[in-house]
Amino acid sequence: MAMGREELSPQDFKTTKNNWIQYTKKNNIRLPEGSYTDFEWKDYCPSVFRSILELEKIDYGDYMMSICGDETLREVSAPGRIGNMIFLSNDDRFVIKTLRKSEVKVLREMLPKYYRHLIKHGFSLLTTLYGLHVLRPIGGIKVYFAVMSNVLRSDLHLHRRYDLKGSSRGRNFNKVVVHEEIIYKDIDLDFYFYLEPSLRNKILSQLKYDCEFLEAEGIMDYSLLLGVHIEASSRQGPVDRRNSVSGTRTVLVHEGADSTVADILKRNGRFGARLPASAVRTPRNEMGIVSSSSRVRVPECYNVLLYFGIIDIFQNYNVIKRLEHAYKSIQYDSKSISAVNPKVYSSRFQDFLGKVFLARESNKNWSFDY
Repeated sequence: MAMGREELSPQDFKTTKNNWIQYTKKNNIRLPEGSYTDFEWKDYCPSVFRSILELEKIDYGDYMMSICGDETLREVSAPGRIGNMIFLSNDDRFVIKTLRKSEVKVLREMLPKYYRHLIKHGFSLLTTLYGLHVLRPIGGIKVYFAVMSNVLRSDLHLHRRYDLKGSSRGRNFNKVVVHEEIIYKDIDLDFYFYLEPSLRNKILSQLKYDCEFLEAEGIMDYSLLLGVHIEASSRQGPVDRRNSVSGTRTVLVHEGADSTVADILKRNGRFGARLPASAVRTPRNEMGIVSSSSRVRVPECYNVLLYFGIIDIFQNYNVIKRLEHAYKSIQYDSKSISAVNPKVYSSRFQDFLGKVFLARESNKNWSFDY
């Protein structure tokens, strides 16, 4: 993330700006009868988010063109939506997520410290927030939504996508599909990833900084959204194949594995994109947690590129979450559920990812014979 922005004033974190957006008949010809053509649009803290766009070297006009297409606004403002909805901008550059009013309150309260965190930590893995808006179609109801970075944006095919929290209760594949892509969960994760040691250390140290920030803000229930691209030269059959065959397999060191963090940032523009790793598939243990000590006859090994970032950072440990924790703790092991206090959540999240991202031992090719 580029630096060098003038300090914002406290008032910049409180201001709002109202605009009108109108589509002519030519622009809305594809909209069904009764659809809205006029929108009242409110920007929260426009100077703050404009500054973040500049830090990321994103042109404000391009940003507005991406999120204000007629199809996008029709989707966001469609009546009858229940709960949070997630959309991609037409160019796949941004994720648009509708929010509850309580989540808007959380976001606005943490925004000053979030902004300072981004300034201080150029390698932050937190999803980048580009805008907080309210959209009200004429004759319709208000819709609150945030615009964020698409951490899985890639010109490569991502063979697997995971939403990881570090908990096990209810964290398995349940046909969650987003934009025609299956999102797997913690118990479905049957890979662990070997990275160059300095890169792994940087990832885990940045996770620590980011989690400390979220913990201080009372945030929990966030996830690491992880995308995995398996390079063609290392594919050994269908990615979804679960059973290993007998013999010994060699893990080839990724050709980009010795890249420094600076090299990766220069090449990819952000930390958490196209990170080279060697992936080893291993059976899940009884709790569904990947363990480097799992004993399998022959693991499947791949050269991969990883894309990831921390998402869903708007949930605080409120009364509802406290009641959920109390209720589920009676039924299940309290360590296995998602609804735990921010300190416990942060510690468990980091511990889990420390077992998923492992250090590569040498620069040579190596093999496993379990």
